[in-house]
Amino acid sequence: MRTYRIEIRLIQFSILLSVLIIIGGFVGLWGDRTPQQAVTLPQQIEENTDLKNLKIVTLGDSFTYGYPGRPEDSWPTVLQEELEDLGVEVVNKGKGQQNTENLFERFETDVIGENPGRVVIFAGNGDALQGKDLDFFQKYIKAMVEKAQSNHIEPILALPMPYKGVQAQIKEFREWEIDFARENKLTVLDFASVLMDADNKYLEGLASTDNENYPSAKGYRKMGEYAARVLR
Repeated sequence: MRTYRIEIRLIQFSILLSVLIIIGGFVGLWGDRTPQQAVTLPQQIEENTDLKNLKIVTLGDSFTYGYPGRPEDSWPTVLQEELEDLGVEVVNKGKGQQNTENLFERFETDVIGENPGRVVIFAGNGDALQGKDLDFFQKYIKAMVEKAQSNHIEPILALPMPYKGVQAQIKEFREWEIDFARENKLTVLDFASVLMDADNKYLEGLASTDNENYPSAKGYRKMGEYAARVLR
């Protein structure tokens, strides 16, 4: 009888051990514990990178166009050259005598119509020179940012350039735009940081000899190289 009981207990123990082994297999205690997603994740990341929209539209006034020089010497052209190795396409939509309302009016055609991944909005000098106040500037900057984001385009804000005769208004625009960008986690380009000294005077050789309020071809190259460092 005692031998019989021992055999029964051995059978019960064997069954229990088999059940534990099966359960352990299901929860990953045995064998390869690497989840399938961990194996496929690098491939997924690579595919997402390949599909990323690298096109950039630069929307602005004469500072984006490249005045008083040629668009071929503008900072967007240099930006294209600097990011060419990444396959980035840059489309220059700069136009003279533009304020933020003008830019907003052509946003649908010149930005959304190009289907970019990012847009650089470079505005403010036209507003100041045309006597537009801060509320006007704020209204259309916000509208363009919202329009970009609603169309899955990343907005990048370029601060207006210091400009003789409207320095106080430009300073007001710049300070507000910096705060707005910080609050909304937007990338900011400050071209004055590579062109001008602490007194808002162009560094030697970087101001145009045709119009001292604008960059020279060398100045525009500095702008493009700076933008590439930030946007790369």
